Amino acid sequence: MFLDFYGLCEQPFGVTPDPAYLYPSRTHGQALTALLYGIKTGRGFMALIADPGMGKTTLLYRLMDELRESARTVFLFQTQCDSREFFCYILGELGIETAGMDLASMHKKLNEILFGEMLAGRRFVLIVDEAQNLEAPVLETIRLLSNFETTHSKLLEIVLAGQPLLAEKLARPDLSQLRQRIVILGRLEHLSAADTASYIEHRLKVGGYSGGPLFAPDALALIAKQSHGIPREINTLCFNALLLGKARRCRTISGDIAREAAGYQMIGSEIAHEFGVRVTAVHSLPPQSPTEDGPAAAAPGDPFFELADEINRRIARRAYELFELSGFTHGHAHEDWLRAESEILLDLPVDITETETELNVRADVPGFGEKDIEVRVAPRSLCIIGQRRHSSEQKEGQAVYSERSAAQIFRVLDLPSQVDPDRVNAKVSDAILDIKLLKVGLGKKVPVLIKSAAA
Repeated sequence: MFLDFYGLCEQPFGVTPDPAYLYPSRTHGQALTALLYGIKTGRGFMALIADPGMGKTTLLYRLMDELRESARTVFLFQTQCDSREFFCYILGELGIETAGMDLASMHKKLNEILFGEMLAGRRFVLIVDEAQNLEAPVLETIRLLSNFETTHSKLLEIVLAGQPLLAEKLARPDLSQLRQRIVILGRLEHLSAADTASYIEHRLKVGGYSGGPLFAPDALALIAKQSHGIPREINTLCFNALLLGKARRCRTISGDIAREAAGYQMIGSEIAHEFGVRVTAVHSLPPQSPTEDGPAAAAPGDPFFELADEINRRIARRAYELFELSGFTHGHAHEDWLRAESEILLDLPVDITETETELNVRADVPGFGEKDIEVRVAPRSLCIIGQRRHSSEQKEGQAVYSERSAAQIFRVLDLPSQVDPDRVNAKVSDAILDIKLLKVGLGKKVPVLIKSAAA
């Protein structure tokens, strides 16, 4: 990762909806203020509409943080359900066992809880995320929840949040009664170029960065254009740029690095060889045509950040699972990420030696066989990929318990000399991966050490 290289305390461009990272743009600030106002004044029904990736869920978590002292909140995101399952989800979040309860009993139990919260002087807020997936009968059930009220006030405040499809559903004639009850409808708009730059600066600051400008002005302009002002896309572009910048040892993300991170495509040709270790030759890209954004980017010398991004997404998904298992407890993003990373990636000690004609790379790969390893080679870099699956069974009486686990290797290395990606020899022996790479420019023809499977 690039945290230490750039002086960051935690990953600032992750995928978990941490409210600490919410950037208060005009549109996000207005939506949050409107929802808070609607809840505090007992307006009953509110809706929030946003395109995918606009930070809707992050805003909802900030809303819950703001209400923590004054309201009891239930957050639901399981929206592919029927009416009974929907009630089960609500009561389940409240710690109520619903087995054997019919819908009428669940209505009664929820009403009791709402009255209890009112008598305690607390509001009760139901937040439904991804509400565009709700079917019409469930939306009608939610409308009927607004009937929980006294002669003086509503017992339940409801926030429906979803993608534009939710607005289309609410416009349907059969849902007119629900639409009429929504008193506040907020929308999140895409960030402007200025907001995009401020958004990046905000997230870096929250992540612990305290140095000078990390992204050059031309990089910020390119990210704003490529992302279309969508926070999730901004995060992906920034992460890839920092990953590539760290590999290049660049303390500032230039426009060229940002452009390369945004537009890179890897060209590879897979070659099976006699030792069973799969080797992929990765060649430089042809020069790109100049664009209106500026001169073409140089051909990449370390073309593996796409693979790194794939691994990063796996780690991010696992980090989010840990975040969810903790009950969405905020403030542990760095710890969740490190734990997820340690679960998915194995440490890989590597040694590189150089002779006049070749480079020799040796790596400890205990437990990995030749079929578990893939080596990808570019002129000035090398990537080792490995995945090992393990399964075991244990019998206790008549029961048989099985366990499956997986271990992953992903290591990118800068090479001290330029090599020929088509002349690589790799094998695994005694838990050691041995890779021989022939240097280019030797002045004489070098025999090809890789044979095709058909040869």
